[in-house]
Amino acid sequence: MAGWTTNPQELVSGVDQETGEPVAVTSLGMGRLRATRLLERDESVSPAIAFIDALAFSITPPRGETYAWVLAQMSQFLDLGPIEPRGGLFGFQRSARLGDGAGVMAWGGESQKGVVYFSLMGQGCARVQDWQRLALWLEQNKATIKRADVAHDDFDGAYVSIDWAVGQYHSGGFNAGGRKPRAECLGDWLDGNESTHGRTLGIGNRQSGKYARCYEKGKQLGDGASLWTRIEVEWRAQDRYIPYDILLRPGYYLAGAYPCLAFVSAEQSVIKTVSKSVQVSFERAVENAKQHCGKLVNLMLRVYVGDCGEVVHRLVRDGLPGRVAPYSYHLTADPSVCIGEAA
Repeated sequence: MAGWTTNPQELVSGVDQETGEPVAVTSLGMGRLRATRLLERDESVSPAIAFIDALAFSITPPRGETYAWVLAQMSQFLDLGPIEPRGGLFGFQRSARLGDGAGVMAWGGESQKGVVYFSLMGQGCARVQDWQRLALWLEQNKATIKRADVAHDDFDGAYVSIDWAVGQYHSGGFNAGGRKPRAECLGDWLDGNESTHGRTLGIGNRQSGKYARCYEKGKQLGDGASLWTRIEVEWRAQDRYIPYDILLRPGYYLAGAYPCLAFVSAEQSVIKTVSKSVQVSFERAVENAKQHCGKLVNLMLRVYVGDCGEVVHRLVRDGLPGRVAPYSYHLTADPSVCIGEAA
């Protein structure tokens, strides 16, 4: 369902009892009806309190065009990086990995009828240069948004934390449709707040296509003392219409997803989030290198009589450490982001 002939909110006839979302009912003819869940908005907050952390859509290229057209078109919105061909994916015959894990694209297969699937994960979304133009392009070409994640970061854990999320869950802050949703605990919960590996509280049923996660992002990246916590909501288009507007005003949809998220007010900066991620990953990579190679470096300095240049020459190799590689695009633009303060 790429679009509507009328405002879908005008067709609302009920509320989904599992997710709490409005439901619009349309006629398919011959006495058949379609129920479609809609995302709720809260326009009392700033639209910039959240950012897009994942986006997937399906699109049919114009007559005579192929997946190559989609690649060319998307390259005007972000640097796709190297394209790595791969095998079948999601029922498509062929696929490709984009830019060091920025996303994937899939196409081919008679049953797909020319449709191309395109997905951007966190690092890919951070490269998008103009969300407004991208949203307009998707709408003009009748693309269907299949998934959208919106996220909010509290770098200091001042107001969003695992303890906060657990408390909100028990007090009804995540209730949907009048019912308490399912919850699952993932990660290092046995050590509680002393955990150094991080915890995740998942809320909802992913089969319903609406799912919230609150997790210790800094610890996930390797900083065991970090208080950085992220709250995010994921929607998938299972009997659900995800509007293009979510790309322009993600804060409205984060705040509208659950009662407890309406309080969030701090505006987000993708640049700050990327910088913080790079810095944490870099420091962890340095610490790992120290543990594995520090004694060897100490010996080499003695062997080469303090000649640091010779030591570096003998140890340096092409590429980036795996922990930092996902940020290669940003490091190419500004290597100093590894040690600089987040903007």
